[in-house]
Amino acid sequence: MALDTVDMDRWDVQFDAGDRLVRVSCEAMPKYRVPHGLDSDVTAALINLYFEQGEPDDGTLVTSVGQLIRLCGWHNNGNYISSLRESLKRLHTSSFTISGGWRDFPNRRWTHASFHFIERLSFSTPDQASTFDLRSIITLRLAEDIVASLRSGYVKPLDMEFMGTLTRPRTRVLYRVLDAARYKVDEPDMPLTHLEVNVLTWADQCKIPSQDEAWRVIKALNGPHEELKKKGYLRNVTISGRGRSQKILYEFSEDYSPIDPVLARRFRGYGVADGVARRLVRDKGRAFLIASMDRFDLLVKRQVLVVKKSPAAALMHLIAHPDDYPYPAQEASPRSAPARMDPLLVIPEVDHSAQFEGLSPEMAAERLIAYLNPHYRKLWGVAELDALRHAVASGTVQAGDQARAGITAVTQLKREAFVQSLRDELFQE
Repeated sequence: MALDTVDMDRWDVQFDAGDRLVRVSCEAMPKYRVPHGLDSDVTAALINLYFEQGEPDDGTLVTSVGQLIRLCGWHNNGNYISSLRESLKRLHTSSFTISGGWRDFPNRRWTHASFHFIERLSFSTPDQASTFDLRSIITLRLAEDIVASLRSGYVKPLDMEFMGTLTRPRTRVLYRVLDAARYKVDEPDMPLTHLEVNVLTWADQCKIPSQDEAWRVIKALNGPHEELKKKGYLRNVTISGRGRSQKILYEFSEDYSPIDPVLARRFRGYGVADGVARRLVRDKGRAFLIASMDRFDLLVKRQVLVVKKSPAAALMHLIAHPDDYPYPAQEASPRSAPARMDPLLVIPEVDHSAQFEGLSPEMAAERLIAYLNPHYRKLWGVAELDALRHAVASGTVQAGDQARAGITAVTQLKREAFVQSLRDELFQE
């Protein structure tokens, strides 16, 4: 998708990947052309949104136009609203086919797949026109093959915080391709320190027009290379060889510590700052941190661990001193550990409205929908979500009240009644 502009409705790429020949093709409707340019930002945002919304089994995501534009790193203006709509349409109508390159990592199998990146798409509009605005709610379902690969860990979420600092669309695309290529297929947790690629082969993977001339590719990549070095992602880029045999050697910076949205979202939930989380990833590793947070959650749930000060402080202490904390009984450590500890914290009663304090009405509306949607995604559609978002944003409905009522209805098995009551309130004449 590195093409800035296109005039084609099909492309094919074929390349060697170790002992495999991988072929990727895309066929699009002539009206929309193949995905290109800013579409790369949209696919990255949707992948990260999937993780942020708890990895729904059916791949269904709910968001607003405003939220998705922010996730893409764009500005809230008419041009980007129009670009978003066109991108979603292209990703919904274009057909991708991957032969020999789609990985089911846990089962160590390669599969062949054909799919639309977005299998179903619907959104609310301010009138009967087909356009939408910042208020519009979008519901979409990712392709089953995309969901399976995301859940298996083969399609890796991107560091959107870092990606948002990149100014050029082509730099963001190159970052995505590099960040995927630097991880070995059979060792996805072991990033490469360097990567060497043939210039013309690399042009095909990045979708950069080359006319079979390496110098055109090198010229197109000069700006992105400089930006990725300036931002600290690349340590050095070396061009070697002549003509069609020219190669690019990428050396990745050891100081860059990626943090994916899964970790970022969980750490923020405890109140741990992104900078601290990034340092922990660098020092401790992703697997250890996920295991530590899982153990922390289970110990708190069983009231073996009780928080005195703050969840962030308690979690940081557990990460720094893992041997001081017991392992769950059914997951006993090889080393003996006490069956129970003295309480360390007092767990307050959950206040469902506290998360909205200090937020603007617009942000409170989006957080409310994200908070309730995992429980209600099958019971309401874009019309209800659009009306609810507008009611909270305009101040006629309080986000905290609806969050409390919605979660109470879940615990009392009265979700349908809550949705009907909300519907009556939002659509009363």
